[in-house]
Amino acid sequence: MNIQTIERYLHIDASLHQSPTLEALNYYIKQYMLTVPFENINVQNGIPISVEINDLYDKFIIQHRGGFCNEMNHFFGTYLEAKGFTVYRMSATVEQPNGNRSPEGSHMSLVVPIDGVSYVADVGFGDLPLQALPITNTDPTHPVTDITGEFRAISEHDGTYCIQKLENGTWVTRYEARFQPKQVEDFADMIQYNSEHPDSIFVQQLIVTQPQSFGRATMSLQHLTLSKQDRKDKYDVTSDNYRALLKEYFNLDVKIKPLEP
Repeated sequence: MNIQTIERYLHIDASLHQSPTLEALNYYIKQYMLTVPFENINVQNGIPISVEINDLYDKFIIQHRGGFCNEMNHFFGTYLEAKGFTVYRMSATVEQPNGNRSPEGSHMSLVVPIDGVSYVADVGFGDLPLQALPITNTDPTHPVTDITGEFRAISEHDGTYCIQKLENGTWVTRYEARFQPKQVEDFADMIQYNSEHPDSIFVQQLIVTQPQSFGRATMSLQHLTLSKQDRKDKYDVTSDNYRALLKEYFNLDVKIKPLEP
């Protein structure tokens, strides 16, 4: 894993930050998320998922691809460690839009302690802000405002923390994580579940999403949704146009088997 090559690809100016500060962390998060899309194309194509660092380096930096949570956060966490940060990989459970919960540990969340405060530095979830979220109590709370809304990380009394987004005046939990550091190997069963089990959302549907200057672009097998501050624009995805949409909004050049004629 070549740090200089990673930073050239992510448009990171290594001279800006010489120590592992919050300012540096937020800079690295933003550069990563604006360059590397969240996507599960390999799952849709039936290609096995690897979280070996050399494989992730080849996929993200050499092939100019993206990945899902375990791939993205493990790789980004490893980069942060190379820059001098302490990084904890936490097991998380996702609250799904239909009211169901994903299997425990199906998401990997990153926590980075800086100056006595623990920050969530999650680049592998999808709709999260382009900066770290301080884990705080509900009173006082410290929400982070992003172009797509307000977010916060709340510490619970049972040793967990919740990532929440403000929706229609109510804080809605996106996922709950247990504050108990894990090794990447501990996620092996859930990586297999995410990439192979018929109940996995990643197996059931295509998800490609990335922050944009106007908000966020998200693509499924059926639609491209452009989420802006005041509205959402939706466009049909077809076998004829999906490659152009992938390139325009996610800088991806890859075939997706379910969309091929």
